[in-house]
This record gives sequence, structure tokens and C-alpha cells, in this order.
Amino acid sequence: MTQPPQKATFLVNFSARGVRADFNAEGAVGYLRRRGLDAVLAAPASPSEAAEAARASAARGDDILFVVGGDGSLRDAAAGIAGSTTALAAIRGGTANVWAKEVGIPRGAREAIDAHLSGRRVRMDLGRADGVPFLLMASIGFDAAVTRAVPRGLKARLGPGAYVLQGLRMLPGLRSSSIAWVADGRPDRSPALALVLGNTRLYGGLVELTPDASADDGLLDLCAIHPAGIADSFRIAARIVTRRFHHDSGAWRARAREVCIETPGLPVQLDGDFVGETPMCFTVEPGALIVSVPAGPLPAIFGDARVS
Repeated sequence: MTQPPQKATFLVNFSARGVRADFNAEGAVGYLRRRGLDAVLAAPASPSEAAEAARASAARGDDILFVVGGDGSLRDAAAGIAGSTTALAAIRGGTANVWAKEVGIPRGAREAIDAHLSGRRVRMDLGRADGVPFLLMASIGFDAAVTRAVPRGLKARLGPGAYVLQGLRMLPGLRSSSIAWVADGRPDRSPALALVLGNTRLYGGLVELTPDASADDGLLDLCAIHPAGIADSFRIAARIVTRRFHHDSGAWRARAREVCIETPGLPVQLDGDFVGETPMCFTVEPGALIVSVPAGPLPAIFGDARVS
């Protein structure tokens, strides 16, 4: 008996930094059809439209949802397909493309498509910040303040460098905050410059603040960064960049299923985008999202290897 063709939606975020205005989306859909897929094109104009297009993909019964864009585009799409059997397939097109780097998705749309078509489907956890999904991480404090302050035009011109430049501009005002939180019912309070809640390992596509995180363990890895002063901040920054921060005294680490930040007014970013201020609760939906990754050994962030 002949199997029906795989169904796919090819979603393109033309506002993403790495997506050219002349990107041949129709050509990509034509390529998928020549590969035997029943493929349709979606080009949403806003994050809400992207989430709606993803929901339509899941409702259509798509096997795979290709997303051309950055980590924010993937987050929008995940909001629409979470809990479905549609797999999220990333194609690089954003500022940092952290997820694509995390799981080894090749550069180039055609190469990425081929990697997904010959790849495998894996279940991963999905983080939530007061219901808003995130794939990679949430952070509270200084880095979220930097994310909030980066001008859109500067981000478009410099990409990840825009965050570095903005961070340097804000260094004179660098201060730790006393952060009160409750992790799995246990209250705590500590001075911290930033609190990172990692579902995966790479931060900004360059360094690892949560190097032991697994995307399928039902937990968030916490890293509270608490420098003793400006000089210690530079020391910590140097150790982070050189990947020697794992056991540093300037960090406090833990794991939890739910973390509620009670201190009000602290900026929050999810997967590189500013989303609001605390108080806010962060939770995990175990195995809520199916993702497509290239064939071969699974990336280190997958511990249980729950293949769908």
C-alpha cells in the first residue's frame, strides 16, 4: 500500500536579520515538492501570525514545520505546535541562531532542508515564562536589561556584536540585585547580577552558562552570577568567554522544575528577546515539543534520546 506523502509547511520570517528580502521561498517549497512532500508556504508578518501559522500547520497534520528565521521565530512557532506531532525544523536566518548551533544544523537553506529530511525527530522539553514558551533559556537581570536596550537598527547592522557593544555602554551602571525566588517550593534570596534558567547549554551561541543542562530531563538548570564588584565582573566575564566558569565561586547553581522570581521590576529575556519584568514564574513542559535534528549521534543536550 502506497504511503501518503509527508506534509510540510515552510514558514519564512522575512523580518529576521539573516533572511534576505529576495530569499526564494517559492523555490524552497518547489524543492520540497520535488522531494515528494505535500508542502505549503507561510510568510507571517508578525510573531502572533507566526504562532497562528504554526497552529495551522499542526492542525493540518503536518509531519514537519520548517522555520526560516532566528531563535525568536522558532519560539513563536513552538507556541503553535507544542503538544502536537509536528516536528520543528530550524533553518538559520536570525541574529545568533543559537538553536541551530546547539544541534548542528548546517548553514544554507538547501543543506538544512536535506539534513532535516534525512534526520531524526526527538522530543524535548519546552520552557514557559508565565505561559510564554522558550526553547533555550530565560534570564533575569543585567543581560536582559542589555537585550531590552539594544537599538533595533544596531542589532540589524552588527548582529550579536550589538549586544556586546550595548553591554559595554552599560558597564558603569553594573550592579547586582537582591533577588528573591522560590525554586520547587524552596524560598531563597541572593545578590545576583543575572540569573539564567537554561533548558539547553549555549548562551548567545558562544559560551555555556549551563554546561550540564539537558533538554529532555524535565528540569531547568539555574546559574546565578554574583560578582563581588566591577573587577570581579571582568574576571567572571573572562572566565565565561574562555569556558572556565563551570566551578567558579562567582556562580550559584541548582536545578528545578519551577522557579518563581518574586522581586519586582527585574527585566526578563527569553531566547534573546526582552519579554517583560518580574515577578514571573518559569516552568517546564516535559517532552512537549518534537524537533528535527540531523542524522548521526544526538547532540549532548539530549540525555534520554526520546525519538518520536
